[in-house]
Amino acid sequence: MEKDYDAILIATGVYKARKLDIDTSSVDNSIPALDFLIESNRTGLGDSPSNNKFLTAKDKNVVVIGGGDTAMDCVRTAIRQQAKEVTCLYRRNKENMPGSAREVLNAEQEGIKFNWLSVPSKIISDNSTATSMTYKVAALGEVDESGRRKPVDTGVEKQIKSDLIIQALGFEPEDLNHNFKTNIELTSWKTVKVDFKKFQTSNPKIFAAGDIVRGASLVVWAIHDGREVAKSIHNFLKSSKIKKAS
Repeated sequence: MEKDYDAILIATGVYKARKLDIDTSSVDNSIPALDFLIESNRTGLGDSPSNNKFLTAKDKNVVVIGGGDTAMDCVRTAIRQQAKEVTCLYRRNKENMPGSAREVLNAEQEGIKFNWLSVPSKIISDNSTATSMTYKVAALGEVDESGRRKPVDTGVEKQIKSDLIIQALGFEPEDLNHNFKTNIELTSWKTVKVDFKKFQTSNPKIFAAGDIVRGASLVVWAIHDGREVAKSIHNFLKSSKIKKAS
């Protein structure tokens, strides 16, 4: 495919959801954040609700696992859907949370509970439906590769009731080199490595922009990158070094 084009842009975003360290495949009411949020948007726009009764938080004890902006979208959506109770479990403390501090404050004002330093350890189920979850109470240890202090087990375990578990642990890139059969240089996080002045990859005719470069980020950065990479590709195509596609 590459030989047929003078320039190629990769702007796939990052949609591969990170998974819990515990197995959730045997329970029906543990769902990915995007499934929950997409269903909320669909019904909000007037579409018929899904047959999946676990895609709504109404009258449920909801546990959201994660600490980023997606997790905040989930907890605040759940409370608006008239959940009985909404609790956010996050493995670090409030100061190390990656999500917006303002969103956290707003969520707290809406009655959402936050269990800081909490690491999910086991799902307790009745047949294929989770009824509760146990989590280990953590303490902050040494700084890890992300630059934040790593949670370590204190040996204390607690339990929380959960009629609906929403996994909002963030997103990561898929295996681009495998999927696209190319060999462009990637970062240690598996995002595409680019020259941020030109958004050019290790292959000069392949450009990349947005979350696939930055990691899961804000839409305003994706818009910014889209404009900048368009200028860069335009300048690249004007270059006298470019040959017509074969």
